[in-house]
Amino acid sequence: MKKNRAPDLTDERIAKILETLDTWKGKLTWELLLDAVQAATGYRYSRFTFAEYPQIANAFSLKKDVLRGTLPHERGEPRDERVRAALEQVSRYKAKAERLEAENQLLNEQFLTWATNAERKGVTMDMLNAPLPKPERDRSKGAK
Repeated sequence: MKKNRAPDLTDERIAKILETLDTWKGKLTWELLLDAVQAATGYRYSRFTFAEYPQIANAFSLKKDVLRGTLPHERGEPRDERVRAALEQVSRYKAKAERLEAENQLLNEQFLTWATNAERKGVTMDMLNAPLPKPERDRSKGAK
């Protein structure tokens, strides 16, 4: 019996996976993440598929590091549900901010690599920063 292949990861699916990682609590393994994504989407992806996407692989590694540094039980959890919900939201935003900062660092490194390689090939920063040509939008109006 042939297994059905999971659909390609779109930006929307990647965002959902990153959101799952941002809100993850407890033990995190690739297998547990794959199970959670399968439960949410109905599709089973492989660890290797996720590893091909730097956003997912980096977010996974960062979340593992964060989870290793946190205590399993925090003292003094508030009783007020609204306060707990606000603290959970702060935690999600903090995790997302940490992931985005790490992602931004990688993009800055990639940009520096591209700029250096372009300069070696004789492409100047002025050439790279030149504005793009304006698209010709009103073609059909001129044909009146």
